Amino acid sequence: MTSGRTTIEDVARAAGVSRGTVSRVLNSSPKVSPTAREAVERAIKQTHYRANPHARSLASGKANAIAVLLTRPNWQLFEDPTFNLMLQGISDGLAGTEMSLVLLIAGNADERRRAARFIDPHHVDGVIHLSPLIEDPMVDVIAGADVPVVVCGRPSLSKRTRKLWSVTATDIDGAREATAHLLSQGAARPVMIAGPEKAPGSVERIEGFEQAMGERFEPGLVVHGDYGRESGARAMAELLDEHPNLDAVFCASDRMALGALETLRVRGLHVPDDVMVVGFDDHHVSRTSTPPLSTVHQPIRQIGRAAVDMLLTALSDEDPGNRVFNTHLVIRDSSQPAAAHGGEATPRS
Repeated sequence: MTSGRTTIEDVARAAGVSRGTVSRVLNSSPKVSPTAREAVERAIKQTHYRANPHARSLASGKANAIAVLLTRPNWQLFEDPTFNLMLQGISDGLAGTEMSLVLLIAGNADERRRAARFIDPHHVDGVIHLSPLIEDPMVDVIAGADVPVVVCGRPSLSKRTRKLWSVTATDIDGAREATAHLLSQGAARPVMIAGPEKAPGSVERIEGFEQAMGERFEPGLVVHGDYGRESGARAMAELLDEHPNLDAVFCASDRMALGALETLRVRGLHVPDDVMVVGFDDHHVSRTSTPPLSTVHQPIRQIGRAAVDMLLTALSDEDPGNRVFNTHLVIRDSSQPAAAHGGEATPRS
């Protein structure tokens, strides 16, 4: 199980712990006290121990790999900063472990079939699903694969499973806070550019918008995009045609908000005086747009890191539970008419 002459038994003797404790440290198990973990890590350096991942995999029956599943078109992986940030968080979580990461794209029927064949205990020890959809067929597939699964979002399941957990953000609260802010700034006719109809996060952001609007809500005030910039521009044009007197728009992503800003400029409308705009995500582009974009912050990278921590806990036969991260509104110039005329603006974070 090792390269060179040093064995796990050598490490255990140097650390003054059992062979099992060394094994748990090597497999990133949380069932090790900080003192024992420190002693083992020190002994590994002293003895120059290096594990052979392939041999350990054969001995343990583990693949020493996790799958990261994306059920969207592959171009979104490169164009959507959300997925990049989640992958950075996942990489953070895997640092210092022997786990490999396998990226599975399942955006069409052929890719879903290939991914479904690959996801089993012989290939991966667990799955992190980055992009669950409502009635997503892959959720049932991975839930039945007899490996632990962490979903970044709210999964809908037709099969019951005890090996699936979720890590989410407070999408409803964030959307409600964003819409309430627009109303507090004097908006009389807010509209919304939502994400895909089958995206759980988009559905929850619509719910938050509806809650804040109360009796003023109408389904026709909501138009769907795909979270991308071009869809935001198209949706903004559609809303302006249907509601020419609109004075505020809440967008379910920053990229759609940037598209909305472009359409508003083309139509000769000034932001925020004529139309106020709020996005969702708080990506870097929200701070560099013209004007700077008010948006709902969600801790995307931390969500990716938490997904790994939860999966490693599940692999140690413990229940990680579900996790929910709070969102909060960041107020910038795009939703503060007073700021455009030199008024005081105090961002909230």
